[in-house]
Amino acid sequence: MARQVGVVTEVKENSAMVKTNRAPACHGCSQQNTCQIMGGGREMEIEVLNPVHAKAGDTVTLEYGSGRRLGLSLLIYIFPIFALVIGAVLGNYSAPALGADPSMLAALIGFIGLILALGVLLAMEKKAKQSDIYKPTIVRAKHSPPAATEKCELCH
Repeated sequence: MARQVGVVTEVKENSAMVKTNRAPACHGCSQQNTCQIMGGGREMEIEVLNPVHAKAGDTVTLEYGSGRRLGLSLLIYIFPIFALVIGAVLGNYSAPALGADPSMLAALIGFIGLILALGVLLAMEKKAKQSDIYKPTIVRAKHSPPAATEKCELCH
């Protein structure tokens, strides 16, 4: 499980907005300063699950489900390629029965397979956004001390 430390900026019903520094995985990315998803710069703000009821200003430890992320990464990168290859093979082998050029039919059915795979991934993304299964979770919170109010001796 990957962990990261951040500060709660806003509390919602069952979740919180947490400001964190970019993950180490972002440091090797050539797009890290222009990434629109992450907001650019060193800091980013993400929505996380808040089962420990952290409050705004608390320093929290977030936990990311590594196993889920690995499975999701495999699905995102491998599934479209797999669909493309299967479509191309089906097109190549079915071309003689249809009296079509094997290369053209392989390219066409492979492309259709790729488009269908991307459509399935988009549908899965919509469903995943409605679910909390892929959101990071706050596992520990260090409550911030109340703000100290200074008394002005000249005002009294």
